[in-house]
Amino acid sequence: MTTQPPDTRTRLIDAAITLFQERGYHGTSVADLLARAGAPKGSLYHHFPQGKADLARAATDATSDLLLDIVARAFDPADDFDAGTLRLAEKFARLFERHPHWRTCPVQTLLLDGPSAEGRAAGLAHLERWIDATARQAARLGHPAPAEAARRLWSMLIGVWTLARAEDDPAPLRALPALLGTAPATGG
Repeated sequence: MTTQPPDTRTRLIDAAITLFQERGYHGTSVADLLARAGAPKGSLYHHFPQGKADLARAATDATSDLLLDIVARAFDPADDFDAGTLRLAEKFARLFERHPHWRTCPVQTLLLDGPSAEGRAAGLAHLERWIDATARQAARLGHPAPAEAARRLWSMLIGVWTLARAEDDPAPLRALPALLGTAPATGG
């Protein structure tokens, strides 16, 4: 069985996800995106009529869907919110270790370096989706204050992600459960 290579649109989105996380939106040129995707210039405007800004929205949507999947894979098998938090922290620590572009929290690149106020608003909407998905998991697992727990988790997660990047070490991500007072740190 042969695997089909990703189509041009998918390659452009993947390139945008990686480069925007590595360099930020404004630090990534159209030429950088095309080179990383191995795509001719006309293909960018064929798939994304508004160019880089449209591509940024598609990359934001794809990243958001991935994060929602990670939340589900962390919490679905958990017996309680603490166990889900521990699994989530470990999943993000592994992303940090294995994929250099995940050294930057996508929330920061979406909200702080987005292409426009509209783009930043879309980034904020995605962040709210992640918080809501986490709150639903907390409620399902019987947490007494699911919305508060989810918002606290994501606020701390973004902070420890920044610390992990500054230290070039995933240990702060793994320490998240202990910082939240939900579970012991698993070490670094």
